[in-house]
This record gives sequence, structure tokens and C-alpha cells, in this order.
Amino acid sequence: MVACTLERMVDVLDENFEGAYPQRNSAEEKALQQAYKVSDILNREPSRKEIWYGHTLLTSALFPATEPKNDPDYVMKTNGSYEYMLEAGVDSVSKERKFPFGKYPRLVMAWMSKQIRAAGDKETAFVVPSKHMIIIHSVNRLCDEIGLGHGGRTVEQMRVQLRRLLAARISIHKINRVGDKVMSDTLYLPLIEAVRDFEDAADGSLAFVLSEQVWERLARDSAPFDTRAAVVLLNGRSVLAYDVYVWLTASMHGLRYPITVSWDWLYERFGENITVKRKFKYKFKQTLEKVSLVYPLAHWEVISEGVVLYPSPTSVSAKRVRQVLES
Repeated sequence: MVACTLERMVDVLDENFEGAYPQRNSAEEKALQQAYKVSDILNREPSRKEIWYGHTLLTSALFPATEPKNDPDYVMKTNGSYEYMLEAGVDSVSKERKFPFGKYPRLVMAWMSKQIRAAGDKETAFVVPSKHMIIIHSVNRLCDEIGLGHGGRTVEQMRVQLRRLLAARISIHKINRVGDKVMSDTLYLPLIEAVRDFEDAADGSLAFVLSEQVWERLARDSAPFDTRAAVVLLNGRSVLAYDVYVWLTASMHGLRYPITVSWDWLYERFGENITVKRKFKYKFKQTLEKVSLVYPLAHWEVISEGVVLYPSPTSVSAKRVRQVLES
């Protein structure tokens, strides 16, 4: 049904532009582009380049959606029996303590996870596995790899967010419950252990070493997703649809029985900047519908207690991942 609707949307728009081809306004142009992108997702399996890997926190919801107000000491999210705390570092240029936020750190972390997965134990142009090292040849090239283009404003925003990302620190807390007692084991680590920033290089070349815990989570605890879907869902200022998409496809990996995810859990994970829970529920339902456009195989149901997830294929099938890895 979704595919037919999108195809009809494209047909109608094409019919309107036959003959004299009147000037399209920006809204029509954007709608047409989005329709083609979604149709492509539904009718073609992703290529090797289009398969990325997402961690439900490290490549998405751990990072604030917008610039945090009132300069908090940290932001925190839970994942099972683990608590992840993100602390802002000092920007090497501005000397301010600021959080990485928005789509840029999400896409950079997902790109790193993809490179780590693709490399395995072999050294590539972007990864040195034996050293847990990531190599960025230039900010322009990174923007192209991520699919952002490299206009002046985009490149500058990427530079700022990349500096903030490299300066950030993550604390991982393991929560152990024994009877009525709660014990917490805490591991403090920088996201990045070392950075070689080639300051004399105009293109912004740099290499950095990921901490072992972060490397392992990106290498082993990440799930494949279709980067074409990310492009559609990040078309705008909000990152909520992207975060929900990454979470949803990761949740379907290995899901054998229906599970109910409570509104309290969803609000804690995704409710940033939404102060009224009732408004969050409404917005989350809308977001699920939007995600379904690019991930229609995900089966879910909204109920009064929360959202029921039913066993479903992941957004990129295991068969397709094997085909890509073996090709």
C-alpha cells in the first residue's frame, strides 16, 4: 500500500510537469525527491555502500538532539542493565565545553561502525583494526562519504561537531541487582584515546584511536540499516525519526516473541525536549508512521501501555548482509 501511494505521488507530480514544465516551488521539489528516495528503498535492496551499522545509543540517542540548555554536566541514557553517560569535552578551537549534538555525531559514529565492520581484521584506507584507529582523510571527503555533500556551511558544521565529538567522554555503568540491593560498576573512558590532528593540512586530515570499549560495541553490538532511509528520515532538523528507526531495526534483530515497550521507557529514551508526556505519545505515534514509510516490514502496535513490537525482519535482511560480505 505504501509503495503504491508513493508511486502514484510521483506519477501525479510528473503529469503536472509535462509539456511546458512550469517552475516547481521548493516544497513540490522536496516532495518529489523524497517520493523517489522512498520508492527506491522499497523497490531495490541496498548496495554494499548503502549498508551501515547502528548502535541504539552510540550512533543515535546518546547524543542530544539539539544544543543542551543550561550547560548540564552530562546526559544519560539506559540500555538494558547499562547506563551510558555522555560528558562534554573542551573544544580545541573555541575552548568552550560543549556537547556534540544533532545529526552529525550520529552519522559520524554510524560511518565509523560501518568501516569497522567492513574491515574486520584487515587494515583499510579508513581503519587500522590492530590499533583501533580511524582515519579521516579530509572533512570534505567525510561529508561525501556520509552523504551530506560538502557545501561551505555543511563542512564548517561538521568541523565543529567533529571536534566536540573527539573531545567528549563516555561513562558506562553496569547495574547489578542482588535482592533489594543495587550495585553499580563504572567504567570511565574517553570516546577517543588519542588524536593526531594534522593542523597544517587545509583539508582537515586526522587520525584517532577509539577506546577499546567503544570499538567493541561498534564492532559487535551494532545492527545493519539502510543509509538511504537515514537520508530520508534526517531530511529536516529533527533526529527523532532516525533514532527510532535505528532502535526499531536493532530491536527486531533476534526478536522471537512480541514485547511491550512501556511509554515510560520510550519517554526516557526519546523524549528529549518534550516536557509533556501526552504530547510525546502523539509525536512518537507520528514518528512510527514516518519510519514505516522506509521500513514497512516492521510490525508494531500502539496500545495504552506503550508500543508492542512483533517479530519482524530487520530493515536490511541477514541474507543481504551475507551476500554483501561474501561478494
